[in-house]
Amino acid sequence: MTRKLIKQHYFISKELRISIALIILWSLLVTAFYTYFARELGEKIGQGTPLFIIVMLGYVLIVVVLTLIFSHRLIGPFQRLKTEMRLIRAGEYHRRLNLRNNDDIYLKSFIKEVNMVLEEYEKMHQYKKDMIKHIDSEMLNLISSIQEGKHSVETLKEHVVEFHKKLKSIKEEKAELT
Repeated sequence: MTRKLIKQHYFISKELRISIALIILWSLLVTAFYTYFARELGEKIGQGTPLFIIVMLGYVLIVVVLTLIFSHRLIGPFQRLKTEMRLIRAGEYHRRLNLRNNDDIYLKSFIKEVNMVLEEYEKMHQYKKDMIKHIDSEMLNLISSIQEGKHSVETLKEHVVEFHKKLKSIKEEKAELT
């Protein structure tokens, strides 16, 4: 049993591993290219403080640019997603979360799962609305029957029992759907 848990722990989320591998690969490629460039530059201008300053500024620039690019791909979509989630909470249950084509593949996988949850949430909300409408309709029928006074207590009792059975059957139907 522990072997299965360990396997799940390390081999879950292929998309996340690919994303991290791409970040590392791009970082290594850019750094290797810049290191080659710095070596060539060192042969032309010679060793010393100016070369050191140029090389350090280049590495700082690489770190800043790569950080901006990868953080934009990984973290950038969250503000837009938060806005969409607020709209969903405000009652736009038909909305789904979307990402841009160049956003991270791990986020795309995560958003796919969130959209499945939102779909279930929308179904539950619709079920709740239908159930409230049905209960309201049945209760109005019972109230009108009581106010008219045409029905005996036994007949009213039968209506209430029948209403209870309908509610129970709707609940069971919903349980079968999920």
